[in-house]
Amino acid sequence: MSDILGIIIDRMPYDESQKLYDFEYYIGNALYIASYLFLIIKISKSLDFNYVLKKLKIHLIVLTVLNIYLLYVLHTIINPNTVLESDSYLETVYNLVLLTLLSLALLNYFYRDNKKSFYLFIGALCIVFSEVIDVAYIYIAQRCILNFLSTTLALSAFYFFYQQSKLLNFAKEEGDFVVIE
Repeated sequence: MSDILGIIIDRMPYDESQKLYDFEYYIGNALYIASYLFLIIKISKSLDFNYVLKKLKIHLIVLTVLNIYLLYVLHTIINPNTVLESDSYLETVYNLVLLTLLSLALLNYFYRDNKKSFYLFIGALCIVFSEVIDVAYIYIAQRCILNFLSTTLALSAFYFFYQQSKLLNFAKEEGDFVVIE
């Protein structure tokens, strides 16, 4: 919906007051945040957090440190280029939700270790890389190759999300693994 909104607003006559573009920016990002939050909720429902907290402590610590560092780097890039303080908050929330999605998808893959969770993780990874490249395109250098890579990764993410949606999510069984002595 956000991309369709962007296409429609780009086709409209130029607005001197920029209100139409502000509307598209806030509503579009809110729609993306909502869609990522729904995906986070869907992943969270299938995770056993007791298992994650017991067995994946080191993974959680490393992911938390990496997320904090990535949020700091993205904030350092984006913050000097925002006009309003609300823009900075929106970008921070957007990046936080995106990195949470990636972390939960990775934890889900560690927990489930199946093809469906792998596709979900690869899709989330493509989305995050797409957004990071998009930040570089918007705030650092507007090169066509960056825009092309960002779009290609976003389309790849939807391909992986589609592929994982066709698969069933089998429960992780401890009996699936055999120890060879």
